[in-house]
Amino acid sequence: MADMNCPYCGADQEANHDDGAGYAEDVLHEHWCRACDKHFVFETFISLSYEAKKADCLNSAPHSWLATKTYPPQYRRMRCSGCGEERQPTAEESAALNIPERAQAQQKGQTP
Repeated sequence: MADMNCPYCGADQEANHDDGAGYAEDVLHEHWCRACDKHFVFETFISLSYEAKKADCLNSAPHSWLATKTYPPQYRRMRCSGCGEERQPTAEESAALNIPERAQAQQKGQTP
């Protein structure tokens, strides 16, 4: 997908962002079109977008805990799929998910 089109010939153009160039707002950045051999300027506009989603657990519903995919597995945590809160797994969750204890993993030389 092209960043912009040449204002002279309409050719697709990619902004050169080497070394962070072309990102500053309120600045005219010079650009050269290879298709028509003309120079032009462009401005950068940065926009943020947001997406809202329900988090029923923040409204009295229970959290929906899922294990993270952390490696090595003894460092896995439980993360709520609704609100993103994290916590250590309980002993029952660790056993059910086959998560080794950290002390045992350290003895086996499996820690980073």
